[in-house]
Amino acid sequence: MTRKTLAAIVLAALPLLVGRGAAAAPKYYFQLQPVKAGPDVDAATKAFAGEALKAELASRPEWASDVGEAGQQGPGQDRSGLVAELKKRNLRGFDVTARIQSLKQQLKDPKPGARNKQLAVEVQLTVFGTTIPDAKLAFSGDGQSATEAEVSERRLAADTADATHDVIKDAVKQAVEQAVLKLSLGKSAPMNEKHRRRPR
Repeated sequence: MTRKTLAAIVLAALPLLVGRGAAAAPKYYFQLQPVKAGPDVDAATKAFAGEALKAELASRPEWASDVGEAGQQGPGQDRSGLVAELKKRNLRGFDVTARIQSLKQQLKDPKPGARNKQLAVEVQLTVFGTTIPDAKLAFSGDGQSATEAEVSERRLAADTADATHDVIKDAVKQAVEQAVLKLSLGKSAPMNEKHRRRPR
């Protein structure tokens, strides 16, 4: 076998080797629980926060959300089947919840020389996980995000919804990153660091 042939074989196999190394096996399993929030947060916003949290966790290779029929067993039910399936797959299971601590939506006067008003939206939330099945707090993370933009009266409702969704996704990402870091370090105590996105 010539050196050129050997080099060609190595180059051909390299993408496969890299791909296998990049595809990390899941370590954790999550069941999403209903979003907690005060009465000032409507159902649609809570539903969006839940979907944002689910999408953020699902985008991470170390997290799994589907273990077949066993995964349909929720809190308050006999979860022995789920526990057995998680043990079989060597996964640590958590019920994961988002709590919206505060959501502020404020319409401000136009900036000097501008016609349209300014919309300011800010959210603070927490993401936490409890172990399956004994419901012990395993991790938590905080997220905070704010944005401010010019809006027209005609699109006020749509622009408010879009801005609210943007800050929720940003805050959820921060909270999950912090929570996952604590989980990897074996810590569940709150961290003091805060994140804020600059108004656009």
